[in-house]
This record gives sequence, C-alpha cells and structure tokens, in this order.
Amino acid sequence: MEILREKFIEFLTKLGFEGTLVPVISDVAIFALLLLTSIVGYFIIKIVFNVTVKNVGLRRGNKFIVTLLKSPLIANVIKLIPTLFLFEMIIYLPTLKSLLDFFLILYIAFLILKIISSALDLVNKLYVEYNDQSSLKPIKGVLAFIKIIIFMVVVIIVVAHFVGESPVVILTGLGALSAVIMLIFKDSILGLVAGFQMSANDLIRIGDWIEMPDYGVDGDVIDVTLTFVRVQNWDKTTVTVPAYKLISESFVNWRSVFDIGGRRIKRSINIDSKSVKIVNDELYEKLLKVDFIKAYLTSKKIEIDQYNKEGKIDTSVDLNGRRLTNLGVFRIYLTEYLKRNPNVNQNMFILVRQLQNKNMGIPLEVYAFSNKTAWADYEDTMSDIFDHIYATTDYFELRIFQEPSGYDISQIINNK
Repeated sequence: MEILREKFIEFLTKLGFEGTLVPVISDVAIFALLLLTSIVGYFIIKIVFNVTVKNVGLRRGNKFIVTLLKSPLIANVIKLIPTLFLFEMIIYLPTLKSLLDFFLILYIAFLILKIISSALDLVNKLYVEYNDQSSLKPIKGVLAFIKIIIFMVVVIIVVAHFVGESPVVILTGLGALSAVIMLIFKDSILGLVAGFQMSANDLIRIGDWIEMPDYGVDGDVIDVTLTFVRVQNWDKTTVTVPAYKLISESFVNWRSVFDIGGRRIKRSINIDSKSVKIVNDELYEKLLKVDFIKAYLTSKKIEIDQYNKEGKIDTSVDLNGRRLTNLGVFRIYLTEYLKRNPNVNQNMFILVRQLQNKNMGIPLEVYAFSNKTAWADYEDTMSDIFDHIYATTDYFELRIFQEPSGYDISQIINNK
C-alpha cells in the first residue's frame, strides 16, 4: 500500500501538482479505490453467501437454521467485514487518517450495536418459538435492558477513544451525571424492576385478560416490554400502560378463571313479594309432576306432616305449623336445575339464595360457575339459565317484580 501511494505521488508530480496538495490528492484517490474495493467485496461476500450457505440452509428446512438465515444478524456481520478492512487500510493514508478514523469508528460502533441488537432479537425469537412457556415468562423486557447497557458501554468506549482517556475515567466522570441518567432512564429502570417482579410472581402473561379501569384497560395483553405493557381492548383499541403501574397499582387478571375452567355467574331476579304464598294441595299436586323436585316434595311433605302430627298442630289454619312456600320450592328447583345443567361446573360452588328486600321485590340470586369460560359461550350459558328462570316462575305462581311501564299506566287509565 505504501508503494502504491508513492507511485500515485510520483504520477501527480509528473502531472505538475506541487506542495502539500499532492499527498492529499493521492490519499483521496487511494481511499476512493479502497472504498470501491470494499463495496465490491461486500457484494461478492453477500452473493456467495446467498448462493451457497443461505440457499442450502433454506432447502434443508431446519427451523433453527431458517430462523437464523432470515434474521438481519448475518447481513449486519457481512457489512462489518469490508468496513473493518477499510479501517485497517486507512493507516496508509496519513493525511486523511484522523478524519476517516472518526467516521469509520462511529460506523463500526453503529454496526456492532446493530449486530448485538439483531442477535438479542434472534434469541428472543428462538425463545418464543422453541419454548412453550415463553408466554408465561417473556424475556423481551430483560433483553431490552441488556441492549441499553451494551449501548452505554459502546458509547463510553467510543468517547474514551476519541478523547484519549481510559473508559474508567469516563465512567468516573459519569458518576456526577448519575442523577441525570436516572432521570432519563427512570421508566426503563422502574420497568426493569417491575418486569422482574411480574416474572418472579407470575403476575402477567401475554394473552392474559386484564382490567385497569383507571387507565381504560379491559382486554388481552399482546406485548410485554421493558417499559410498558400493551393491551388490546375488546373494542379493538390499544392501550399502553407503564410496566411499573402494574406493580404499584392493582389490576384484575382473569387468567385463573380460564385455568380452573369456571367463570362465575352472580345475578339475581326480583320476585314480587305479593306473589309469595303457602303451597296448597292444588299447587302441591301441580309441582309434584316436576321431575327436579319430585323427590324433595315427597320427603319434605312426610317430614312436615310428621312434625305437625307430633306437635298436635291445627293444620286447618295455614299459619299453624310448618308449611312449604312457593318461593322456597322454587329456590330448591333452581338449585336442582343448576346441578343438572351440563354447562354449569359441578365441581364448584352452586347456590340459590335470597337477598335483602329493598322495596324492589325479593332478590333471588343465582351463584354458580359456568364451565364455558370464553366470553360469548359464557354469556350464552348465563342467558339460557335466566331465560329458563323467567319462563318458569309463573308455573310456581310467582311473579317477577317490574316497575310499571308507560304501557301499564295507559292500560290503567283506559280501564278507568
């Protein structure tokens, strides 16, 4: 290379160039030649790689090799090779060395960061594809933090090279700027801590349905990163929540509902209190035909009759002794109906109970768990149950409490 430079200088001198301009023109010409050589070398390496290694690897169909070959990692490495060659050659260009050294070091640092970033992205992709538990413990946030650390290290090394000091000296100087750095990377630091806490305690996974009403969050988690969690709401809007908010504030995670296979049904209807009455012989015979409560009515009547007989109670008066009520029988009927419903999880709690009357009828609450956890299936199950309840109350001579509508009022007026 030195011989080539001397030849260029001799050639320029013969052309009539003189003074300090001659070495500069010579170095520019040689650099142009080196740059052209690097570009040509880059395309040659790329073509050879694509024709041989890449084509063979893609044809083999190995999942790991295909993922590796399709990632930008190798492309970035190929770009680095001619750049390093160019960097090694500039020592023979003394007039341009300082300027080229500055730009080439910046470009090499940029390529190194891209190579490391693409390598970490590849690690995350392989982790997701090969690890069935990747959605349970995502590593994207941890890798993002590693990228930040590497970026800071590379920047410190580059700055140290330019100022001619040891990286340790630069780090010592940065100690005074730690407060500023903490402020700049506050969300990243808080997010990293939150990410470790969420991972250690298994608080959130990709695919979880979470709710945070204060932030308008009600949907599935679609991404977990170092600084934020992205959620797609049921209305298809996307909400981004800082990761540390999930640690510092409360949120609802519906994952356990789907894991245990039971989603709670907790809804009540209001029974008109004036329709509640003692079961007479006629209603008893009518209800005795219902399969769900036939055994209950039979055993309960024997128990009540024996109690009243032993107590010598005058049963000609309905208020004396023990009696069945249509509301009590209806409650037993609903309990049996739920126990025989194939869409109700029989391994979980089933209860039909009365709640306190608040001048809106007698609340009769159904408390059970649907074994259909998907939203649409769950709603269908709950609707079917209450459709049945609304349709069967009349058979027990009960009425659903309902405030008068405009139609009811108009009918009263017309009747008058």
